[in-house]
Amino acid sequence: MANMQKLYQTEPLFFKLASITLFSKIGDRLFYTALLSSATLLTTHSDLAVIIISLSETLPLLLGFILGSLADQCLNKLKALSQTSLLRCFFYLVISLLAGYSTTFTFILMIAWLNFCSDLLGNYASALATPFTKILVSAEQMQQAQSFLSMGTQLFNVLATFLGSFLLIFISQSHLALINALIFFIVALAFRKLSPSLVQAQSTLLVPAKISLSQALKQNFGALYHQHTLFIILLQLTLLNGFFGGLTPIFALFIKEDPQLLWVPLPLKLALLSGLITSGMILGNFSCQKLFPKATLTSLTLLADLLALVTGIAFNTQNIYLILCSSGIAAFLLGIIAPRFSTQVINTFPVTQLGGIVTIVNSFLVIMPPLTSLLFPVLFSFDLAYLCLIIYGIFLVLLSFLEKIRLFS
Repeated sequence: MANMQKLYQTEPLFFKLASITLFSKIGDRLFYTALLSSATLLTTHSDLAVIIISLSETLPLLLGFILGSLADQCLNKLKALSQTSLLRCFFYLVISLLAGYSTTFTFILMIAWLNFCSDLLGNYASALATPFTKILVSAEQMQQAQSFLSMGTQLFNVLATFLGSFLLIFISQSHLALINALIFFIVALAFRKLSPSLVQAQSTLLVPAKISLSQALKQNFGALYHQHTLFIILLQLTLLNGFFGGLTPIFALFIKEDPQLLWVPLPLKLALLSGLITSGMILGNFSCQKLFPKATLTSLTLLADLLALVTGIAFNTQNIYLILCSSGIAAFLLGIIAPRFSTQVINTFPVTQLGGIVTIVNSFLVIMPPLTSLLFPVLFSFDLAYLCLIIYGIFLVLLSFLEKIRLFS
């Protein structure tokens, strides 16, 4: 809390902007549980509806690199921040009307489409806000600022998911959508109120010369690729996220057959792993400035890779205690690495490219979990999943070692 108070005192405009952005994260996730609940209650095509809803949440993240390049060329970012929030408010007002009708596959498709559009606007708004970070935050406070954003994002996502599930006990999906619309309306008003304080900051944001979207994407990808160490670490983090994405479904299959911890109910065992991973990442975010201050990102990533390999070995030896311990510590290290990596990205690239670069990074980071969460359970049916976890871990470690050798040569 002391660090957060210091950040507010030294970088008050950033703190206010980040707080509004984090508050909007509640709107990103609040209605997700309601959508899934509606899909599972369908008498026909329920499986397809669940897949479509999952895609409506995932695809906006994967398409973020396009939105980031567009956001970099936006002349009035402050006005656009308010307008996107108002438009998202309108989308959820429409969803509220649709949710009041009887649940059918067609209505689910329409709601999923509106949710998809809303999430696209949310990612566009994040890209609009990103360049302000470099203007408003001093280099000395940048890591603390990124830690605050990373930790806040995870906490607000967990809070929104829990809150959405809890509210559905007492209110209808239509009313929940209305609450979501109200959240985005409040966000729009907050951006509007903060805008006069950020006009000077916006005036210092240079807008790149107008180029085609394909040219902007090529420039951003090229700039990121030529920062070789950062790019390799990005690949490492992408693969580590994929490892955690595939871990939960594999663990769910593992505990069904595992004789250990019989006194613990199956849902609680699964919640224990998810809780360890989430809390590990949050604790890592919180302590990223205090622990291992002199350790390089490459060294920390190597440690996380080794723990991923240990987790794979633990599955093969059917040691649930080692699975929980190694995955929790790996998540803790990932929580330390993420803000430091974000800080390096923001400090390395010019303001004119930050929206595009950061959204490319975010697209990389979210591309693997959906793939591994599908692939590993399929491999489990062929008794190959545990072996693949070990191979996955070995590949991660080799990638880290090769990069360390390159840096020392």
